[in-house]
Amino acid sequence: MSSRRGYGDETWRLAVARDSAALYRAADLLLEGDSGDLNYDGHRARAFALAVEGQVAEALEQLNEGWTEEWPFPAAYAADIARVRFLVGDYAKALDALQLSVRGADRLEPAVAELTPECVRRDKRLWRNGLRVAFAGGTPLQRLTTAVAVVGARF
Repeated sequence: MSSRRGYGDETWRLAVARDSAALYRAADLLLEGDSGDLNYDGHRARAFALAVEGQVAEALEQLNEGWTEEWPFPAAYAADIARVRFLVGDYAKALDALQLSVRGADRLEPAVAELTPECVRRDKRLWRNGLRVAFAGGTPLQRLTTAVAVVGARF
């Protein structure tokens, strides 16, 4: 597992646990010395901490501040926007960002595929939007699995 993936997974785990203090500490460590490879991950951790605190504009600004031409790729950036929107409870906009993230992708990161039914679970009115995201990208099996999870989340 790459260090980038490891940090990303851990910051998302802390965000879902709503541990903003740990996210701020992680951001400070990742941004310390402004090491180019981990710069986005530091801004991402800080964005998640701000989102946990309900500060959506500031969180999105943090993601934007860390984005460079090299990293993250637009699909990964859109997935992080979806995560910020999810953390603040804006599930409709989270699904919109997820659709941009997955559109045409041959394969999906499992954490991205799992976020779609989680949005629907929290706002059942969004199940049609969730299905659009489910069928927008990924392998045929991922599309089917995500669609089944979305329908299940509706009930």
